[in-house]
Amino acid sequence: MLWKEPERFKPERFEEQGEDKKLMPFGLGRRACPGAALAQRFVCFALGSMIQCFEWRRVDGKCVDMAEGKGASMPKATPLRAMCKARPIGW
Repeated sequence: MLWKEPERFKPERFEEQGEDKKLMPFGLGRRACPGAALAQRFVCFALGSMIQCFEWRRVDGKCVDMAEGKGASMPKATPLRAMCKARPIGW
């Protein structure tokens, strides 16, 4: 068993540093999520909408550190801290 109480929703289990946890949000094989392709397309749509509807600024004003950390999703070694402000309607 990978986690204690795997059937309970406990997002804090992913906050632990150190040991890499396994994450397969859409499953694999015959029992893979039928909505995986839709979800992945929607993420692109949602990200595009956020970029279009908000003005984004770095919190500290420094250049973005592009060094990569460990993990399957290629996280950045130093997380990007950003602030957003809604763009005026009809800009």
